Amino acid sequence: MGAIKYLKILKDEEIARRYFIMNSFDGALTIFGILIGMYTVGVTDPKMVILPCLGVSVAMAISGIWGAYTSERAERREDIRRLEEHMLVDLSNTQVGRDAQMISILIALVNSLSPLVVSMILISPFILAQIGVVSLENAFLSSTVLAATILFLIGAFVGNISRDGILKNGFKMLLAGVIVSLIVLAIDSLSFA
Repeated sequence: MGAIKYLKILKDEEIARRYFIMNSFDGALTIFGILIGMYTVGVTDPKMVILPCLGVSVAMAISGIWGAYTSERAERREDIRRLEEHMLVDLSNTQVGRDAQMISILIALVNSLSPLVVSMILISPFILAQIGVVSLENAFLSSTVLAATILFLIGAFVGNISRDGILKNGFKMLLAGVIVSLIVLAIDSLSFA
């Protein structure tokens, strides 16, 4: 019953939804940018794609949980302190205090896991390439399609929330992926010699 209560509270927390959207988007664009860069330099070993992407994914996850927990805990503690001042009672060992702590943890998990899960989805074709199930070329193609799909779905989700057009927002997010591709390709065309 406690878990259901916290999941309902988390659903009602707009900040968790914003973290999910922002960090899924960040995860998708970050990994997509790495993939485009790896493709343009002609990487021939799936492991050379997997390891940097995993490193970035883990760093985003740790940054996400650390940063969100620290900031959410501070904000919620401040809210409780103000409430304590008005009520003239210590709420730290009450249900209110425990709820604030649990919500801080859950929001941190959303912040951390959303880019990690998206990153793992985009890396998965390269894991299949590493074990010989698909070719490296097909892994790049599959990851590009997955990235485009994820970006579009994030935009559609935003459009659904804002009631501002699912397709319009889906294509707006997809446009970010196109822009990343064009910038990486432009950088690749520069001569650094």
